[in-house]
Amino acid sequence: MLWGCFAAGGTGAFHKIDGIISMENDVYILKQHLKTSLKLGRKWVFQMDNDPKHTSKVVAKWLKDNKVKWPSQSPDLNPTENLWAELKSVCEQGGLQT
Repeated sequence: MLWGCFAAGGTGAFHKIDGIISMENDVYILKQHLKTSLKLGRKWVFQMDNDPKHTSKVVAKWLKDNKVKWPSQSPDLNPTENLWAELKSVCEQGGLQT
């Protein structure tokens, strides 16, 4: 699994996890990489997809404790879904599996 982030100013940290990302792994990754990656731009909107690990109480508490605002989820507002679709297409064209 790969965790990553991006903004208009470029890409942030990427974090590879062997196996499945759990709620606990998700919080660890946020602790390690989110604040550093947020320095990519002056103004930002934090987004994650609706994966259950992102919507867990553990992650919600960490976001609240660290004053990270996470707006309501909508695929229309989430550029992550478009990025994954583009990345999948590029990988398939190059003969890679996603």
